[in-house]
Amino acid sequence: MTELKATLTTGGLFYLPKELRMGFSRHLRVLSDACSAVVFPEDADYEDVLGSLAVIKADLEHRIYLAKKHKRTQ
Repeated sequence: MTELKATLTTGGLFYLPKELRMGFSRHLRVLSDACSAVVFPEDADYEDVLGSLAVIKADLEHRIYLAKKHKRTQ
């Protein structure tokens, strides 16, 4: 799992690195809320997207665990 940083231009655009673009077609869908967004191919099945989000969720939970563990050992 890779975490990348992006910057919005004044026009509201951001660069999507090639490593991420390779997995997508040119037509995408985006779901967002106040804190995050998910980008997926236009023809993706919602169940497949949800499965991918489960992997991302597990990764985030592991990062939180490691950060808390690191704080305790300092």
